[in-house]
Amino acid sequence: MQQLSQTNTAVPGGNFFRVAPFAALLFLFLYSGFCLQSMPVVAPLILQDWGIPARALATPLALTSVGSGLGAILGGFLGDAWGRKVPIIGFAALQGAAMALTGLITGPDLLNPLMFAVGLGLGGYFSSAMALMTELAPAKRRGLIISLAIVFGPIGLGLCSLLAGVLAPRYGWPVLFFVGGAASIALLFTIVFLVPESPKYLARFADRRGERDRILARLQLSDQDEPAPAPGAAPAEKMSALAVLRAQLGLTLVLWLLFFLYYVLGSTVLGWVPVVFSSADFPIWMASQSLFYWTLGSVVGTPLAGWVIGRIGVYNAAVLSSAAAVAALGVLAFVKLDPAMGWLIMATLPVAGFAVAGVVTSLYTMAADFYPTEMRATGIGLADAVGRVGGVLGAYVGVLVLDLAGASGFFVLIWCLAAAALVIFVLLRGHRRAAVA
Repeated sequence: MQQLSQTNTAVPGGNFFRVAPFAALLFLFLYSGFCLQSMPVVAPLILQDWGIPARALATPLALTSVGSGLGAILGGFLGDAWGRKVPIIGFAALQGAAMALTGLITGPDLLNPLMFAVGLGLGGYFSSAMALMTELAPAKRRGLIISLAIVFGPIGLGLCSLLAGVLAPRYGWPVLFFVGGAASIALLFTIVFLVPESPKYLARFADRRGERDRILARLQLSDQDEPAPAPGAAPAEKMSALAVLRAQLGLTLVLWLLFFLYYVLGSTVLGWVPVVFSSADFPIWMASQSLFYWTLGSVVGTPLAGWVIGRIGVYNAAVLSSAAAVAALGVLAFVKLDPAMGWLIMATLPVAGFAVAGVVTSLYTMAADFYPTEMRATGIGLADAVGRVGGVLGAYVGVLVLDLAGASGFFVLIWCLAAAALVIFVLLRGHRRAAVA
């Protein structure tokens, strides 16, 4: 097949057509963070408005996670079978409708199915959107593009919290869900008109070759920008979960384990770190600000990790980030958690968040590289779903370890998770070198 130049300058509005699809998809990832945070930030107002106990919101919050896990699997299958855009548009519309309807309900009866739908929509478009970002990006910028996709989720979380603080006290908690519903309309328009179908997906159909070539020309890509499959990968088979497993059983299981470990780690940290510091007699203001320092490191570390991946490769970057995470978390695990050492602890948190963000960025880049086009969205979706199971588990494990082993034991657990992942990354890197040789 004739290759297209990456520096094609004959396409009118070339810069716009190269940037607009990524801007629209980043808007989607930002929107996912906004929707995910919408219920937690207005929960106190909902409890007051409906006169229900806090435990009444535990089930709808859990169903959001359950829906996102199931959606990641379903969306991955549909993305490989029907193209990337179809599940992105369909699941984004589902999520937007569920957000708007949530603002209309007057009691908890419909909250469970609506929060499940919000999670289902989020998971449903996530894997296909991540695959599409990968397939539209030039090879040298692929890690950076994936890192931006990852970091825009937390930006959406922060935007949701900010708007909730400004709007909800004045107009009531439903306004936040109405904003989410309205934003989905703008989001759908940008995706429909600005985001092309994946040229990698279109390459599977001879009758769509012209459409594929036009997209490659608009994005100034070439056939050489196809992500190379992992060493030892089998040829693509019929798209199915079993095909993914048969194609790369060993690497798939390793990838799932890494996602699981780091989702447990992340969920445990984000769910319980302020409580951990409070239990260790740290001042309330310091305990409350602990996650801010961690998140600050994550926001900085994610795009930097993408840049590093483009320079030294994803496997080297994964080992480097994982080693840094083990070192930083080792300080939290083995230095006495004393308020007098607060300066060291608070200085370590952004470093740990920085390193963990690098690992997560590397994991999603690996997931995109592990699988050929025919099963890429499925592979990403399955890995993400396994990770989300770990995230649910982490919410319970963290408080259990805190009760049994105290604050120091809590961070020892986190360190052990990171150390186990480092060993796996080192072995995986060695396997890759052996396979290439």
